[in-house]
Order: sequence, then structure tokens, then C-alpha cells
Amino acid sequence: MKGTNALIVLTALAVASGCAGGSSPPTASSAPSPTTAASTPPTATATPLPTSAVPAPASDRSATAWATTPVAVTHRPPVPPVPVITGIRYAAHKDGFDRIVPYIPGALPGYSARYVTEVRRDGSDEPVSMPGEAFLLIVLHPAQAHRDDGTPTVTGLHRVGLAGIKAYAIVGDYEGHVSIAVGVNGVRKYHVGELADRIYIDVAV
Repeated sequence: MKGTNALIVLTALAVASGCAGGSSPPTASSAPSPTTAASTPPTATATPLPTSAVPAPASDRSATAWATTPVAVTHRPPVPPVPVITGIRYAAHKDGFDRIVPYIPGALPGYSARYVTEVRRDGSDEPVSMPGEAFLLIVLHPAQAHRDDGTPTVTGLHRVGLAGIKAYAIVGDYEGHVSIAVGVNGVRKYHVGELADRIYIDVAV
């Protein structure tokens, strides 16, 4: 009888001990893995870039040498459709240059860039007054700055006010040529490069 009572007491203590274990920290097998949690990044919320923001490319598909001399690169995309410039962005970069970027979804057109003594509008040859001590003229071909219904995608004069680039203006959208004048703070070295959907022009500050 005493042996039976002792067995009942031991069983009761074991059951009590098991219930008390519920307030203990979870075991390694039941706890979430801290390594897994740390390696899962939070979901990013898409934020549209401001007009002036230009992401620096991770790697250039091609880029001309820094110089003040004219540049010309030939591309012959199949047309139609004619490549359309959908927007222009700009930004200052900490590496000592300003960047202006025409965005062109699809095949890239050919392009040229050179310093000119004055800016004139294509077709009418009227002079264009714009900020800057020197002027870069970028011509894209074949390209257009309007949709098929004639609505312009980019137009007008835009003051930028960066250290190197002061302003840009669309001065031509004529017979498959788009001309962009860039007013800069003196004759500075520049180079032109391209990525999948854009051409960029960097001007040394």
C-alpha cells in the first residue's frame, strides 16, 4: 500500500512539472529562426522618382571619352516605329559632373553632340535665348518628341540651375530629328553614354 501511495505521489509531481513548463522559453525547434528572419528583406514600397532624380547606371553599355570635341554615334533602329523621347531628367553627381538623361523606350536612335556658339530652332532658324555661358547641342536621329497623334512628349525651355548644367531646351522635333540644347557653365569636358532605354550626357563641373 505504501508503495502504491508513493507511485501516485511521483506521478502527480511529474504532471505538475509538465504544466509549469508552458511558461518556459520555447525550445530551439519551436522558436522562429533568427537567421531566416534577418535574411528576409522587408517589402519595398515603390516610390516614383522626382523629375530631377537620375539613377546612376551600374555599368555602361558604351560611353565616349571625356572631351570638348564633337561626338557622333550611329544606330539604325528599324522604323516604324520611330523611337520616342518620353521624358528628360537631370541630376548633380558627387563625382564631379552633372547628368542629363533623355529616356527612350525601345531601340535607341543614333546621336551626336557638339558645342555651338548660339542656339537656333530647327526649321525656322530663329535664335533661342537660354541660360548658359556655352551650349551643347545634342541631336537624336531617327527620333521624335511627340506621339503619333502629334501631342508633344517633351517640349520647351527648362531651367535646371545645377553647377554645370543651367538649362535645357527642345529646339527641334523635325523630320525624324530631335535637337536638345543644353546650356552649361562654360566649355566643359563631357561624355555621352547609353543604357537599355536612355542616352545620358555627363558634363564636368
